[in-house]
Amino acid sequence: MKLSAPPWLERILNLLYPPRCGVCRRFWDGAICDDCLAGWQLVIPPYCLWCGRPFDPTAKTSPLCGLCLRGRYRFDGARSVVRYEGIGRETVHAFKFHRKPRLAQPMGERMAQVLERAFNGDDGLLPEGWTRPDFLIPVPLHPNAQRQRGYNQAALLAQVVGELLNIPIAELVTQIRPIKPQMSLGEKERWENVRGAFAITDADAVKGRILVVVDDVMTTGATLHEVARTLKQSGARRVYCLTFARTVSL
Repeated sequence: MKLSAPPWLERILNLLYPPRCGVCRRFWDGAICDDCLAGWQLVIPPYCLWCGRPFDPTAKTSPLCGLCLRGRYRFDGARSVVRYEGIGRETVHAFKFHRKPRLAQPMGERMAQVLERAFNGDDGLLPEGWTRPDFLIPVPLHPNAQRQRGYNQAALLAQVVGELLNIPIAELVTQIRPIKPQMSLGEKERWENVRGAFAITDADAVKGRILVVVDDVMTTGATLHEVARTLKQSGARRVYCLTFARTVSL
């Protein structure tokens, strides 16, 4: 249950600290202003059937990108809301690094819409939708990193998505060692950085389940791959991935 201040206290707080857009900082009642929302560059078809990487709409391509044709990923599908550039990138940075957890609400709302389309087969690619999952799995942070940030951004996004789509959240994966920030590493280093970094907390709860791993950004997909690999090793039936943002080119 969400706790809220009495109306009179909210009015006083709004006078002393007028609410602002979490991204551009203009005065605004909600978490994000209409202009910043309009600046999100949505990920729309055509894109890779497997990992969701956008294609050039004028190019003739196969249903899968080159990486997925080589079977790079252990997850069974991935979708994202926006391209990780421009206002979309600024939104992620404000949410993740500038302590703007309120942004989880509008970000999670759009993620829920994308996931619902995947379930229904309405995303322009799948003849049949994804199978509805048993649980949402937020990508875990190491306890040290979570204490420093104050919250796990993936868990906040998963909470919004789960409430909107009535899907329970299960923290079945834990990060067992610190990892370097992925954004500071090259592609090969990212894969090495996360290898063996995760473990299952309850193998019986994973076995035979359909799961959606939730995170804020997909870049190389190394983190999502490693979480999915860990879940599959413990017997997960299918593992999908959902992120707010997607890096289009490395």
